[in-house]
Amino acid sequence: MGLDNIKLSPFLVKKLYENNLMFEGNYKSQSFSDKTAKDINLEHHDKNKKYPQNDINLMRHLGKNEKNILLLVNRETHAFLDDASLSFLMNILNACNISMQDVALINVHGNVDAIYEKLNEQFSPSNIIFFDTAPHLLNFPVQIPLYKIQKYNKQQYLCAASLSELERNTEEKKKLWGCLRAMFGI
Repeated sequence: MGLDNIKLSPFLVKKLYENNLMFEGNYKSQSFSDKTAKDINLEHHDKNKKYPQNDINLMRHLGKNEKNILLLVNRETHAFLDDASLSFLMNILNACNISMQDVALINVHGNVDAIYEKLNEQFSPSNIIFFDTAPHLLNFPVQIPLYKIQKYNKQQYLCAASLSELERNTEEKKKLWGCLRAMFGI
């Protein structure tokens, strides 16, 4: 059994990474009973208790969104990205003088809350980059062709291939880099 096969509940992941990972969303606490949560000294979320707005009612994401840059991926097999894709993404961000602190990374696969209105409400993005994600499926009001920056509602949108495709394909990578330079003024 390798490290890639370890299954952790969303509740436990939140507790393990609460200072590094923005795990905000509707996780299912039914996998832990009240007794189990108390036995392992973890906080159990009471459905009747009022929590701060940034707790369980928001979409889970990676990053702190300090520069209001929203990155949307569509990965069925990972919570966010596999290690290779995350490393590649971090290299792209570094080239743009951006870090994970500056962005919010969201996996839209199976995330019914990842729609235009809710994403705007929670993240107030100024730039939105779609990696292998169809904007119209998320109720975005504009058509966005690949590698063409579109402006709407005081926001900039960019669609690109998946991170794994970009890593393999030099031509796709060049197209993305040209758009990122224009988008971020580098």
